[in-house]
Amino acid sequence: MTAAELERTVREGLTNAGLWPDVDERKSQFLEFPDGLFAEIVLNDGSKLAEAERVVRLLKVESKLDRQELDAVVRANWTIQSIDGPVPAIVVPGGIRPAWAFMAILKAGGLSKTVVIRVTMSAVEAIKRNIARSGEAVDESAAVKEVVREFLKLRLSYGGESYWDPLEDQPLELSEDALLYWFSPQSETKH
Repeated sequence: MTAAELERTVREGLTNAGLWPDVDERKSQFLEFPDGLFAEIVLNDGSKLAEAERVVRLLKVESKLDRQELDAVVRANWTIQSIDGPVPAIVVPGGIRPAWAFMAILKAGGLSKTVVIRVTMSAVEAIKRNIARSGEAVDESAAVKEVVREFLKLRLSYGGESYWDPLEDQPLELSEDALLYWFSPQSETKH
Protein backbone atom coordinates (compact mmCIF):
# COMPACT_ATOMS: atom_id res chain seq x y z
CA MET A 1 0.00 0.00 0.00
CA THR A 2 1.30 3.47 -0.87
CA ALA A 3 0.71 6.70 1.04
CA ALA A 4 -1.85 7.76 -1.58
CA GLU A 5 -3.71 4.45 -1.21
CA LEU A 6 -3.61 4.82 2.55
CA GLU A 7 -5.10 8.30 2.31
CA ARG A 8 -7.87 7.00 0.02
CA THR A 9 -8.58 4.11 2.41
CA VAL A 10 -8.67 6.36 5.49
CA ARG A 11 -10.84 8.92 3.69
CA GLU A 12 -13.25 6.17 2.66
CA GLY A 13 -13.42 4.71 6.18
CA LEU A 14 -13.96 8.10 7.81
CA THR A 15 -16.47 9.13 5.14
CA ASN A 16 -18.48 5.94 5.74
CA ALA A 17 -18.49 6.78 9.47
CA GLY A 18 -19.64 10.33 8.72
CA LEU A 19 -16.40 11.80 10.08
CA TRP A 20 -14.57 13.14 7.01
CA PRO A 21 -16.16 16.63 7.27
CA ASP A 22 -14.52 16.94 10.72
CA VAL A 23 -11.01 16.18 9.40
CA ASP A 24 -8.53 19.04 9.08
CA GLU A 25 -7.09 18.06 5.69
CA ARG A 26 -4.34 20.69 5.92
CA LYS A 27 -2.84 19.20 9.11
CA SER A 28 -3.55 15.53 8.42
CA GLN A 29 -0.81 13.57 6.70
CA PHE A 30 -0.20 10.16 5.17
CA LEU A 31 3.38 8.99 4.76
CA GLU A 32 5.15 5.91 3.46
CA PHE A 33 8.40 4.63 4.99
CA PRO A 34 10.46 1.51 4.22
CA ASP A 35 9.21 -0.15 7.41
CA GLY A 36 5.55 0.83 7.07
CA LEU A 37 2.99 3.58 6.81
CA PHE A 38 2.18 6.58 9.01
CA ALA A 39 -1.12 8.41 9.22
CA GLU A 40 -1.90 11.49 11.27
CA ILE A 41 -5.59 12.30 11.30
CA VAL A 42 -6.45 15.67 12.83
CA LEU A 43 -10.06 16.37 13.76
CA ASN A 44 -11.64 19.77 14.35
CA ASP A 45 -14.11 18.18 16.78
CA GLY A 46 -12.52 16.34 19.69
CA SER A 47 -15.83 14.74 20.65
CA LYS A 48 -15.43 12.49 17.60
CA LEU A 49 -11.95 11.20 18.48
CA ALA A 50 -13.16 7.81 19.78
CA GLU A 51 -15.12 7.12 16.57
CA ALA A 52 -12.17 8.08 14.37
CA GLU A 53 -9.78 5.97 16.47
CA ARG A 54 -12.12 2.98 16.02
CA VAL A 55 -12.00 3.39 12.23
CA VAL A 56 -8.19 3.68 12.30
CA ARG A 57 -7.85 0.60 14.57
CA LEU A 58 -9.79 -1.43 11.99
CA LEU A 59 -7.48 -0.15 9.25
CA LYS A 60 -4.43 -1.09 11.34
CA VAL A 61 -5.72 -4.67 11.64
CA GLU A 62 -6.35 -4.82 7.90
CA SER A 63 -2.89 -3.43 7.11
CA LYS A 64 -1.24 -6.16 9.22
CA LEU A 65 -3.02 -8.72 7.08
CA ASP A 66 -1.22 -7.17 4.11
CA ARG A 67 2.06 -7.47 6.07
CA GLN A 68 2.44 -3.70 6.37
CA GLU A 69 2.70 -1.90 9.67
CA LEU A 70 0.50 1.17 10.08
CA ASP A 71 1.43 3.67 12.76
CA ALA A 72 -1.36 6.17 13.27
CA VAL A 73 -2.05 9.21 15.40
CA VAL A 74 -5.58 10.53 15.76
CA ARG A 75 -5.70 13.90 17.48
CA ALA A 76 -7.78 17.06 17.74
CA ASN A 77 -7.19 20.72 16.97
CA TRP A 78 -7.30 22.39 20.40
CA THR A 79 -7.77 26.09 21.08
CA ILE A 80 -7.14 27.89 24.37
CA GLN A 81 -10.39 29.22 25.82
CA SER A 82 -9.01 30.64 29.06
CA ILE A 83 -6.13 30.46 31.51
CA ASP A 84 -6.61 30.97 35.25
CA GLY A 85 -4.01 31.31 37.95
CA PRO A 86 -1.51 31.39 39.40
CA VAL A 87 -2.10 29.31 42.48
CA PRO A 88 0.64 27.73 44.60
CA ALA A 89 1.67 24.23 43.54
CA ILE A 90 4.21 21.59 44.43
CA VAL A 91 6.18 19.78 41.73
CA VAL A 92 7.21 16.31 42.93
CA PRO A 93 9.12 14.62 40.03
CA GLY A 94 12.82 14.85 40.79
CA GLY A 95 12.16 16.20 44.30
CA ILE A 96 9.69 18.54 45.92
CA ARG A 97 9.92 22.09 44.57
CA PRO A 98 7.55 25.03 44.78
CA ALA A 99 5.80 26.17 41.62
CA TRP A 100 2.91 28.23 40.32
CA ALA A 101 0.01 26.36 38.74
CA PHE A 102 -2.23 27.62 35.96
CA MET A 103 -5.43 25.94 34.77
CA ALA A 104 -6.23 26.25 31.09
CA ILE A 105 -9.50 25.34 29.45
CA LEU A 106 -8.98 23.90 25.97
CA LYS A 107 -11.68 23.35 23.38
CA ALA A 108 -11.83 21.15 20.27
CA GLY A 109 -15.27 21.42 18.71
CA GLY A 110 -17.72 19.81 21.13
CA LEU A 111 -15.05 18.71 23.63
CA SER A 112 -13.55 20.79 26.45
CA LYS A 113 -10.66 19.82 28.71
CA THR A 114 -9.03 21.52 31.69
CA VAL A 115 -5.27 21.07 31.88
CA VAL A 116 -2.71 22.09 34.47
CA ILE A 117 0.52 23.89 33.63
CA ARG A 118 3.05 24.11 36.47
CA VAL A 119 5.68 26.83 36.30
CA THR A 120 8.69 26.16 38.48
CA MET A 121 9.85 28.98 40.74
CA SER A 122 13.14 29.11 38.83
CA ALA A 123 11.11 29.81 35.66
CA VAL A 124 9.03 32.44 37.49
CA GLU A 125 12.26 34.10 38.65
CA ALA A 126 13.67 33.99 35.09
CA ILE A 127 10.54 35.72 33.80
CA LYS A 128 10.83 38.35 36.55
CA ARG A 129 14.49 38.95 35.62
CA ASN A 130 13.49 39.37 31.98
CA ILE A 131 10.81 41.91 32.98
CA ALA A 132 13.33 43.81 35.13
CA ARG A 133 15.77 43.99 32.18
CA SER A 134 13.07 45.47 29.97
CA GLY A 135 12.57 48.35 32.41
CA GLU A 136 8.80 48.23 31.87
CA ALA A 137 6.29 48.23 34.69
CA VAL A 138 4.47 44.92 34.16
CA ASP A 139 2.24 42.83 36.42
CA GLU A 140 4.44 39.79 37.09
CA SER A 141 1.59 37.26 37.34
CA ALA A 142 0.10 38.58 34.06
CA ALA A 143 3.51 38.27 32.41
CA VAL A 144 3.91 34.68 33.61
CA LYS A 145 0.38 33.90 32.43
CA GLU A 146 1.24 35.25 28.95
CA VAL A 147 4.38 33.07 28.84
CA VAL A 148 2.20 30.10 29.86
CA ARG A 149 -0.23 30.93 27.01
CA GLU A 150 2.63 30.99 24.47
CA PHE A 151 4.11 27.76 25.88
CA LEU A 152 0.71 26.06 25.64
CA LYS A 153 0.21 27.30 22.05
CA LEU A 154 3.61 25.87 21.15
CA ARG A 155 2.84 22.47 22.71
CA LEU A 156 -0.54 22.33 20.95
CA SER A 157 1.09 23.16 17.60
CA TYR A 158 3.23 19.99 17.56
CA GLY A 159 1.98 17.23 15.29
CA GLY A 160 3.02 13.74 14.35
CA GLU A 161 4.57 11.47 16.92
CA SER A 162 5.63 14.41 19.13
CA TYR A 163 2.19 15.88 19.72
CA TRP A 164 1.04 16.51 23.28
CA ASP A 165 -2.34 14.96 24.07
CA PRO A 166 -4.29 17.08 26.57
CA LEU A 167 -6.60 14.13 27.24
CA GLU A 168 -3.84 12.17 29.00
CA ASP A 169 -4.26 14.18 32.24
CA GLN A 170 -0.56 14.81 32.67
CA PRO A 171 0.30 18.34 33.80
CA LEU A 172 2.75 20.28 31.70
CA GLU A 173 5.79 21.74 33.40
CA LEU A 174 7.46 24.95 32.35
CA SER A 175 10.98 25.12 33.76
CA GLU A 176 13.73 27.69 33.50
CA ASP A 177 15.51 25.47 30.97
CA ALA A 178 12.45 25.59 28.69
CA LEU A 179 12.57 29.40 28.80
CA LEU A 180 16.21 29.65 27.72
CA TYR A 181 15.27 29.57 24.05
CA TRP A 182 12.72 32.36 24.39
CA PHE A 183 14.98 34.64 26.41
CA SER A 184 18.24 33.90 24.62
CA PRO A 185 19.90 36.61 22.49
CA GLN A 186 19.70 34.37 19.37
CA SER A 187 15.90 34.13 19.59
CA GLU A 188 15.61 37.93 19.82
CA THR A 189 17.53 38.36 16.55
CA LYS A 190 15.22 35.91 14.77
CA HIS A 191 12.11 38.07 15.30
